[in-house]
Amino acid sequence: MLYGGQTEVGQIESILIKRPQDGFISQDHLNAQWQKLNYQACPDFRRAIEEYDQFVHLLKQTAPRMHFLPRAESLSIDSVYVRDAMIMTDRGAILCNMGKKERRGEPEIAATFLKELEVPVLGSITGDGRLEGGDLIWLDNTTLVVGRGYRTNDEGIRQLRELTHDLVDWLVVVPLPHWSGPNDVMHLMSLISPVDHDLAAVYSRLLPVPFRFWSARFCLMG
Repeated sequence: MLYGGQTEVGQIESILIKRPQDGFISQDHLNAQWQKLNYQACPDFRRAIEEYDQFVHLLKQTAPRMHFLPRAESLSIDSVYVRDAMIMTDRGAILCNMGKKERRGEPEIAATFLKELEVPVLGSITGDGRLEGGDLIWLDNTTLVVGRGYRTNDEGIRQLRELTHDLVDWLVVVPLPHWSGPNDVMHLMSLISPVDHDLAAVYSRLLPVPFRFWSARFCLMG
């Protein structure tokens, strides 16, 4: 089975990523886009490739199957962030509907590649719904936390709830901080990244108080 993954900390059996040479395309491509997309600085194309090759080498030690999204020059340099365009569940992928307009084409291209891998698409976020994968965290395989912010809206969350109603026992919505405004990058995973079943890297100063209290109770229940 190539799909599944209702966990942030389980053993990796199959992983889908994108090389910088296929997402960044070239240094000229980076130079033309980085400011518009609100990067703090322009990435170095060659250095990104070198560092990513090291990253892939480390992944190969624990990930038996690796798949790489192909180049698509119609997409922005943000397409290297594969997680944002789709959510993997035990029954297949949910295609997101990107809050950042420059990224709207990513889910469709990802879906084409998923079909080649024989990974089913469980559904899509459509219409006025907005949802990005960086705003979602699996606390366990039936508990899904969703950040409500500038990239993920109420309609996107409503559709996600419908698509996962028989997969998820708890869907917890976390209001995200304004930070530097709608043009900046502030996902739920900017605040919390699970490391193990009982361990997470957290930017405590921005973690909403209600979610802090809820997660503490969740850990006690677990």
